[in-house]
Amino acid sequence: MSFISLEEAEQILGADFAPAGDKARLILLANTWMKNEVGYVPEVVADELKTASCEIIKGILAKVIYAGVARQTTSESVKADTVQVSETFSEHSRELSEFEQIAKAMIESVREKPIGFSFRVYRG
Repeated sequence: MSFISLEEAEQILGADFAPAGDKARLILLANTWMKNEVGYVPEVVADELKTASCEIIKGILAKVIYAGVARQTTSESVKADTVQVSETFSEHSRELSEFEQIAKAMIESVREKPIGFSFRVYRG
């Protein structure tokens, strides 16, 4: 099972979204990215997740996804008297592309969120 099929990608992005020889690889890479982000493939894939998959395909085509690793701040300092900001990033980091940000927002929009919390009380 996958988040998006070739046929679905062609419906959303258009049949000419990529050269024919590249389409299967793009679908595989997008489905892999989505599986890593979501954690599992739901039995029924919401339209938002299919659209998010297409955003990932667009990002791969734009060479901004699978082009590096996630950007991680290791330290940050602010000096108020001279208005100076300094940030240090992990050597294995990069900025998230707009495609990844859109995909993550769409994933979050359909993610089931717990309502409140509960706990059991046992009396001895």
